[in-house]
Amino acid sequence: MTQFLSLLTAFGLGSIITALVQAFLARSSQKDERAFREKQAAYIGLLEAFHKAAVEGSPEAGNAFVYWQMRCDLVATTSVRGAIRLIVETNDDRPAREVAIEAMKAAMRADLGISD
Repeated sequence: MTQFLSLLTAFGLGSIITALVQAFLARSSQKDERAFREKQAAYIGLLEAFHKAAVEGSPEAGNAFVYWQMRCDLVATTSVRGAIRLIVETNDDRPAREVAIEAMKAAMRADLGISD
């Protein structure tokens, strides 16, 4: 009878531990998914504002780009923030701007875990 009680207790404890581990993993997965969605939204907003600023060149379009740049500052990695900074710094240098655009896209892909 003691062995049966020991086995029952052991299996109960194992179930509790399994439930706790599963809850931890589910929460971790939710946090990762939320971070991905936040980054994705910020990056898409930045790219749309960048396009609009390039096409229109209006102060409003420039302000929208700055807004999305600030949103990216909240969620992006250091490499993405640096690539965005290069976009701003190369505004008047067309060849350097093309390199900066490619660097920004590569940094965003890496940050989102998207392969080339």
